[in-house]
Amino acid sequence: MRLLALFTLATVSLAPNVFAAEFSFFSILRAGLPGNGDYEIGTGPNGGVIPNSAQYRYSNSTPGWLNGADQQFRIGYTQATNTAYASVLGSTGIVYTSQYNPIGGLTAAPGGTWTIDPGSMYVSARLRNNSTVPISVQVNNLTLSSAVNVLQPLTQTSLFASQPFGSTQRGNTAPIVFSAAANGGDWFLDGTIRFTGLLGSGGGAVAQRSDLHFGLTATYSETPEPAAVLLVSGGLVAMAYWRRRRSMA
Repeated sequence: MRLLALFTLATVSLAPNVFAAEFSFFSILRAGLPGNGDYEIGTGPNGGVIPNSAQYRYSNSTPGWLNGADQQFRIGYTQATNTAYASVLGSTGIVYTSQYNPIGGLTAAPGGTWTIDPGSMYVSARLRNNSTVPISVQVNNLTLSSAVNVLQPLTQTSLFASQPFGSTQRGNTAPIVFSAAANGGDWFLDGTIRFTGLLGSGGGAVAQRSDLHFGLTATYSETPEPAAVLLVSGGLVAMAYWRRRRSMA
């Protein structure tokens, strides 16, 4: 019994350390008026709070989002620098980008898993001022980087939301789970995004700020060590065995 007590104590003491703390990041691409007043690409902690340092603001001299045109984007994580990012890509590489590094946060170990929960990758369309001018956001060609080990696949490669006569919000209906161990912890999700309704008639843009947007939240959790799992499992089996012996005595 003394040996069992020591074994059980060791097991219980180890259990809280078997699973490391989780952390998440949130990225958003949102369309509106090109200008200095607000950001349109951002990456930050889960919950949608984008630090100023992780916002990208279009300047008045750049065209910003192109109305009705497909533009390639990439959202991902770089393990070596513990950096989450969202970028718009062009023919010569990155055009616009935002980066977020959680100060004091965990670095994602290559062997951990990333999860995109149902509904946490979505597009949204919100109509402003009861306008009847159609607005929409279309995301196509969603693809995870080939180096990841996919545990639960990306089953939806397109998302669409529109107003005034369409859907307000659409998101992934199934979880997406993968590991980036084969690529040293790095991963990215590519796709194309198209905003329509940015150029209205009779006085400026229809969609402003985040009236049209695409958002994604990815959550990291460390995979438990096999030896630790066996130790915890062994402790539970031993406790069940001794309880059964005592009940039969």
